[in-house]
Amino acid sequence: MRIGEAATGIGEQMADTGLAIQRAKDKTEQMTARAAAIDELTESGALEDLTSSSDALDRELGQLSQQSQVDKELEAMKAQVGAGEPQKELSSETSKEAAE
Repeated sequence: MRIGEAATGIGEQMADTGLAIQRAKDKTEQMTARAAAIDELTESGALEDLTSSSDALDRELGQLSQQSQVDKELEAMKAQVGAGEPQKELSSETSKEAAE
């Protein structure tokens, strides 16, 4: 009889342990998702990062710097494409003939 009681007690403890582990996993996943959402909101500027030493002006300057780099890359790409065959312009006579 005592062996059965002991086995039942061990079974209950294992079930409790399994539930505790599952709760811990769920909590970890929830906290990870929350942290990812906060990071995304901070990067987009919707939330202010109070843990950072940079202020709003520093973040704005960083964004302007990134935009400047994008503009430079765009100009370089345009220069590469523009180096090809020049575009032909329609003369006023050609456009009148096409309209008729």
